[in-house]
Amino acid sequence: MSQFLSKRVSNYELFFDLAVVLAIGQLTSAIHLNHIGLQEVLAFITTNIIIFNIWHNEVLYFNKYGDSRLQDIYTIIALMFIVGNISLNFSLNIKGYYAGNPQLMLFNFLLMLAYAFIALQYFLKGKKLGFSHNIKLSILSQLSYSLPLAGLALGLLPLNIWTALIYLLPNLLPIFSRKFYNHQLVNFPHIVERLHLVTLLTFGESVIAIIKTYPLKDQPLTGFMLFFGMATLFVFYMGQTFLNINHHQETTASILFYAHLPIFAGINIFTVGIEFLAESHHTSIGFILFLAGIISFYLGVLATSRYNKDLYRFDLKAWLQYSCTILTGFILMILLKSHLIFLALILVLQNRLMMRINMANRHRARERHNVPHPDPSKNFRDFS
Repeated sequence: MSQFLSKRVSNYELFFDLAVVLAIGQLTSAIHLNHIGLQEVLAFITTNIIIFNIWHNEVLYFNKYGDSRLQDIYTIIALMFIVGNISLNFSLNIKGYYAGNPQLMLFNFLLMLAYAFIALQYFLKGKKLGFSHNIKLSILSQLSYSLPLAGLALGLLPLNIWTALIYLLPNLLPIFSRKFYNHQLVNFPHIVERLHLVTLLTFGESVIAIIKTYPLKDQPLTGFMLFFGMATLFVFYMGQTFLNINHHQETTASILFYAHLPIFAGINIFTVGIEFLAESHHTSIGFILFLAGIISFYLGVLATSRYNKDLYRFDLKAWLQYSCTILTGFILMILLKSHLIFLALILVLQNRLMMRINMANRHRARERHNVPHPDPSKNFRDFS
């Protein structure tokens, strides 16, 4: 077990997350357009990635260097203000993606500013601690995410499938640049807690959407079943990331962040899918998004198993059971897609089976290695 102490999540980090809550709400509202095609869906997914990337880079800064001194407090508050205003300029209307569109220019200018502020945080920390090799590279990385946006921010470039690749630089460049960093581990418990929190907040938008779209007085059974289906997605997520993952390992956590990107986007896709299922003119696209969101979520959650405790690595039997459960559930959903109550019921049962597979794998692993099973009559909050 690592000898590193777990770093506490500061209240200022939680305060910053409020801007992410606003961004999620604005984004799920922005996709409610008269016409929704592939381009609009891709724009929605890309914007999810943009939100997550800003949050991810700020989390990494605080994980490695943040100590809640005044310079950290003021810069994270400023970044929070910038992110909030970025979210007010979300637009998924493809017709507005021409060069020189004022809203598009403002959005990209603010996005440039967000990455520049994270670079400023590293710079200020370098002045305090000394400009180590890693701090210099971190400043350079943030600027490499910020400066390429200038063409869009100045109205020189339109937004299309090629220029949109600029938004993915924070996902692509680290794959190649990590070899230039001196080996530096993260405080893994802090990372896991931050990812749990942002996932919880993302589910919060889904909670609001289901309750508002399917109120108890109008659709009591459908609303309850969809709500319970959403809740069991969260339970499955926690069963994997809280119970199975070794929270005290020494690692860079890169794959854990990449795994949470489809989780984050998947929940939001699932949320808008549920909203569209209630709209007669968007039912078809609603079902596609509903299904795609669940698939994305499952893939992300299962990808986090890379960090499981050695005892709880998934064996071949578990992987086959997960695959069969997911495939069977989706086939049934496709066959019964016109019956919303059955979609919700299948989702609940599917999630319940996914949870049972996880617990059965844990049980087999303990017996295989002669590890005593936890005593349910004694709750020491030791879920290992």
